[in-house]
This record gives sequence, structure tokens and C-alpha cells, in this order.
Amino acid sequence: MKITKLLLFLLTCLAFSCSDDDDDKGGKPAIDKKPLSLTEKNKVIQAPTALLNSNDPQAQMAAAWIQQANAMGGYFSFFDVPQGTAKSTTRIQASNGRVRDNGDYEVYVWTDDQSGYSVAYQVSEEASSYVFEIFVKEPGADWLKYFHAEEKKDQSEGFMDVYNIEGDDASTIILGYTWGRSGDNFNFTLESEGFLIELNVNDKTNVGDVSYIIDGIKQYELNWDAAGNGNWAAYDEEGNLVDEGEWIA
Repeated sequence: MKITKLLLFLLTCLAFSCSDDDDDKGGKPAIDKKPLSLTEKNKVIQAPTALLNSNDPQAQMAAAWIQQANAMGGYFSFFDVPQGTAKSTTRIQASNGRVRDNGDYEVYVWTDDQSGYSVAYQVSEEASSYVFEIFVKEPGADWLKYFHAEEKKDQSEGFMDVYNIEGDDASTIILGYTWGRSGDNFNFTLESEGFLIELNVNDKTNVGDVSYIIDGIKQYELNWDAAGNGNWAAYDEEGNLVDEGEWIA
């Protein structure tokens, strides 16, 4: 697949997505009693406006990593099923990712007229969680799993893996997201090819922190308060503190 065509397909999904009211003719599947919780938020990570608008280079670094986390929202359009899409229980099989062999499924399949690609949104239910899968395919080709998400029914934790469908090995996971909740505290991680961004925020106050980790060793840590003021610490390749400071938003 060419990245330009895939982006065109994503934009088309955004343009023609429907409302959430009609479970049988498009919209959120009925089995999806609690949809993936992050799709119900304006942003994955909320942060103080002063932090996001700061001219301080350390604050800008924190803002950049927050924005990387929020870029996950670009995938959420796939959860909006176009109006009139028929629902079926026929399980999608992908050539690059395993699908469990039993259980009930709700599956929505449609074709994008501009790109020519087909997309399938498949939802299933485990004992304590829901499973959300997106598949895409070119005409005449096999289905490829694009991403796989699971979330506890109480929405306390979940994960989403994105597959490298444009690479030489479409079974490779190129992005991995995890999240969890405890009271007002929300933690979120983004992992790709040896680096890890870990964010912790309070959903009520927007107080938070972010760490940047490479191959298991913390390289940077930044913390901010509700006003967007913060402090930072930098570490060497062995994880030893080498510099620190603060900023005023």
C-alpha cells in the first residue's frame, strides 16, 4: 500500500462517518456496550494551555510528547461506521494477525470509492473485556489487520497495537499504546522500536509528568503543575542524572 492512498482513505472515512444512533445500519455496534473509551475524549491527554503555548524549550519538549500521544486520535475515525453499512457475524481472517477461533462477532465491511480499499471493523467480547479490530485490503488481496485494541469492560485499562501494513513484514507491530485509570489519574504509554513515552496526568487538574525512555533507560523526565509551570531532569545513557531545571509558563 502507498502511504498517500492510505491517508486519502483515512480522510474519506472521516468525511463520511455517521452518527452513533443506528446500530443496525451503521454506527457503534450493539456488542460494543462500552466503546473504546479514548474515542469519547476530545484528546487522549489533556494538558494546561500555558504549557502547550510556552516558549520555553523544555515545556515545548513536554508539549511535543503530549502531541505524539494525542496523534493516536488519528486512528479513531475507523471506529465510525459509514451510514448504511450492513452488520454481519462472519469473522474476518487476516494474513498478518491472529484472530481468536470462537465467540460472537459483529463485523462491518465497506469499500471506499475513492481509494478502492475495503475496511472491516470487527468487535468481539471476552469475559472481562471488549476486542476492537480494524482490517484493510486492496482489491484482490488478503485482509490485513491494521490495528488491534482491547479494553476492560470497566474501562480501567486497555491497549492498542498498530501493524506495519505498508512494510515488508505486515505482522510487525510498529506502534503500541497502553493506558490505565485509577480514580482521576490516567497513565498512558506509546512505544515504538526501542523508545517509550510514558505520561501520567490527573484528569481533573491536568497536573502531570512525562518520561522519555530508550531501551529501558530513562533519558528525560518533565513534570508540570495545573498552571503549566514545571521542572525537568536529563539523564545519560546509563540513567545517571546529568542536568535539571525548571520553567515558568
